Amino acid sequence: MSPYLTVEDVAELLRCSIRTVHELTRTATIPHRRISGTRRCLFVRDELDAWLDGAKLEAAELPRGGRVVKPKGATRAA
Repeated sequence: MSPYLTVEDVAELLRCSIRTVHELTRTATIPHRRISGTRRCLFVRDELDAWLDGAKLEAAELPRGGRVVKPKGATRAA
């Protein structure tokens, strides 16, 4: 079983639309990983839980258009 959730999984978890999840990733207001060279986003459940509990986020742009947005102080590797 993968440690990552898809956009569809997150929409179900948050009880919102897929479009809303896409908007949250576009504005970097939800923890996610955008894979370099693609438009695909993946999510880590523990980071989503921390975010839902009020954790502040930090974003790092990666080469070729990738991005990692995670709770501050999170140690999980991109």
